[in-house]
Amino acid sequence: MTIRVTIHQPNYLPWLGYFEKALRTDVFIFFDNVQMPMNKSFVTRNRIKGSNGPQWLTVPVLKSSETKPIAEAKIADALWHRKHLRTLRTVYQKSPWCDAVIDRLSPIMESDHTNIADLNCALVKEINSILGLNGRTFLRASEMDLVAQGAESIFEILEKTRATIYLTGQGTGSQRHLDADKFSDMGVAIEYMSIEFPEYAQEKLPFEPRLSIIDALMNIGPEEVVEILKKGR
Repeated sequence: MTIRVTIHQPNYLPWLGYFEKALRTDVFIFFDNVQMPMNKSFVTRNRIKGSNGPQWLTVPVLKSSETKPIAEAKIADALWHRKHLRTLRTVYQKSPWCDAVIDRLSPIMESDHTNIADLNCALVKEINSILGLNGRTFLRASEMDLVAQGAESIFEILEKTRATIYLTGQGTGSQRHLDADKFSDMGVAIEYMSIEFPEYAQEKLPFEPRLSIIDALMNIGPEEVVEILKKGR
């Protein structure tokens, strides 16, 4: 039986390509047992399209979190969500799916998550549900009782999930962990993704690519987003 597994850090309101991985995989692993990325990263922020172009939505985390695993990184401000929800409502108030999307996400954003990983994993799974991408298993590396640490834990994850295919991107960040001989010894094939998506209708021109999936959901709705994800295959 083919079991396709992908591994990715739990990002905040990720872009379309993140969910194309979810569409193509059987088991999606949130790689939250690795060290919190230094400085600014997509674990804590992402872009939407504001009135003057792309703008960042950033979840503040404690400075001390930079030396800890993502799973232990603490959110610094319990009221961060007020600004984010207000911004989303303002930016997308004329978008046809604004209310529907915010109604699904706001309970999670307003909840009492104290860790960035808890928040991001919950949001990703809810967006996956909005898209109707059922039948996939989401697991957190931090909850898998792994012995190995860092990049080495990838192989242990693949063994525990009985993976036959490892789905990964073609970027340098993805490929630096790839030891082709070790994958071959494990009987795991490597499948590379090259993600290119067509433009979709945005409220303002010119088209801005690689925004949070929230932008596409607000403007064209879940069904059309799924069609775009399929075209990226």
